[in-house]
Amino acid sequence: MRYLHGIVLGSLCLLLLSACKKEDDTTFFRISQGTFYCECFGECLTLVTAAEGTFEVSTYQTCSPSSTIQLDCGIFLPAAEFQSLARLVNWDAFRSLEETIGCPDCADGGGQWVEISRGGEVHRVTYEYGSPPTELAELVSELSQRVVEVLNSGC
Repeated sequence: MRYLHGIVLGSLCLLLLSACKKEDDTTFFRISQGTFYCECFGECLTLVTAAEGTFEVSTYQTCSPSSTIQLDCGIFLPAAEFQSLARLVNWDAFRSLEETIGCPDCADGGGQWVEISRGGEVHRVTYEYGSPPTELAELVSELSQRVVEVLNSGC
């Protein structure tokens, strides 16, 4: 009888623990993209940040985010639109990419990067401007299109 109480109590504990809801780490908290040309003066660095509720675009006078801001604007990004961006990312494929691909900004050809924060993890991939890895091509295209829309909105 004593063992039966232990088995029942252990089973009850396992049942309660299995009912606990774990944090969903599949939610993308932030997707960022940047382009840079470090041998220039004007609009040499562009930073784009997408998160649920916001889409921001900033350009800088030199290759450093501490330089003078040339343009800084943002728009509201509904949750459904952010989730559609997030669905363009295969997290496992993205996370397996090298942090640097090719020779970004060599011979002043420019560089580009994508950074994703997800479930407490952050991964950034930097590559030659205009040559995203296949795993990122659709996301980069969609982000670039949204940047054009923001800039054309006259913000």
